[in-house]
Amino acid sequence: MLILMMFGGMLAAIHAFRGQDFTEPHIVATTGAQTSSTITLASDVLDGDNTNVIVTSSNQSDAPVPFAYDAANRQLTVDGLNPSDTRTLTITYPVAQLDGFTDTAARLMPAYIVLAAICAVGGSIYLAFKRGDD
Repeated sequence: MLILMMFGGMLAAIHAFRGQDFTEPHIVATTGAQTSSTITLASDVLDGDNTNVIVTSSNQSDAPVPFAYDAANRQLTVDGLNPSDTRTLTITYPVAQLDGFTDTAARLMPAYIVLAAICAVGGSIYLAFKRGDD
């Protein structure tokens, strides 16, 4: 039961173990009524998930939001920019720090933990109802 209560924290720790944050600045200019910009990133975003991308702007009028990520071209679309302006966007995103085999093992770790918990419960039930006929 204790393992299941700590499962959310373990998932966050495994995700943090699989990747490390990478920060890169980009100078971006918008023209006319343009409020978004597409930026090519230096590395792949971990799991292609733009929900872990943090964008900050040097322009106080901006409210930058990572709108979409194209994993094939490593392009991030940032929305919420002030039109007809120039700013420096600082983009922080997780990149993979493990090789293929280790990353796969880390991704499967939650399944191993659930399987171990099920086996422990099943073994406890078996031993509780086992007859002493041995």
